[in-house]
Amino acid sequence: MDPTLKFILLLIFQIPAILVSIIIFIYFASDRNARSKPKNHIWLILLILNFLYLVSDLPMSMSYYSQGKIWVKNDGYCVWWNWYESSLNTLGLCLMAWASIERHFFIFHSQTIMRVRWKMWMAHYIPIFLCFAWILTFHFIFIVIPPICVNTWYFTVNKCGAPCFYTADNGYYALVEFIVNVVAPLGVITFANIFLIIRVIYQKIIHHQVVNWRRHRKMTFQLWLISSVYLAFWLPSTLSTIIQLTIMPTFFVDQYDTMVFFIYFIPLLLPIVCLNTYPELLRKINELIRRRIARNRIGISTVRTVH
Repeated sequence: MDPTLKFILLLIFQIPAILVSIIIFIYFASDRNARSKPKNHIWLILLILNFLYLVSDLPMSMSYYSQGKIWVKNDGYCVWWNWYESSLNTLGLCLMAWASIERHFFIFHSQTIMRVRWKMWMAHYIPIFLCFAWILTFHFIFIVIPPICVNTWYFTVNKCGAPCFYTADNGYYALVEFIVNVVAPLGVITFANIFLIIRVIYQKIIHHQVVNWRRHRKMTFQLWLISSVYLAFWLPSTLSTIIQLTIMPTFFVDQYDTMVFFIYFIPLLLPIVCLNTYPELLRKINELIRRRIARNRIGISTVRTVH
């Protein structure tokens, strides 16, 4: 894909993504009940990380696609860029994987787990902390202070190239990173969503235990919709990599760069997708738009009457 086209696509989606993110943040800031609910915590964390991606990381790639070169020709900048983008990408995957598991707790064990303080910490706060600790520490060790190699950066390619642990001589570490930080979270997201469907059907049909679906429908819809964004844009490049490593080294080699590029669309689309999972916020926006339109009509009518 042409670099100029990549820049245009990113720019077109970046502006509305930032605006929608700000709208959602205002909603959470003004609604204490919404931000205090544990079921909203992980989405809010994902949106904050996503916003950081939009305003600080994405512009670096956009600058490269528009100029064809790295803006700051400095090794420290390249180290920062690789650590920052890699951490945000895989941290989002890790948190999404845990959100997929956590939804089962909120839907099926809200009385037994989510209302007991120590169980709440074990099933909600600590896993989120562990995601941050693992991802940030792993990439700090292997990108910022790699003990097994020396980074070599190139100022004519996106992200200055790849960290040295991705080279053939250190392929084992890259494979571990790929399996633990990418394949495993995607597997958890996929199977947690499938298992959620099976679990609901099983309890309803086999045991005749009907979960309060009206109450939990929103949480289930949120999970399916948001996780589908991660799966849609991560799976193509991930499956291609697995096939290249196991069966056919040349599988989709020419298209691989484009598939990796489409991962940028996760932060670009996530705010819009999240907005659609908050009907109360959509109603407020629609009401605000109607009022504005009504005021404009009254203003126009007044002007015509005066004339």
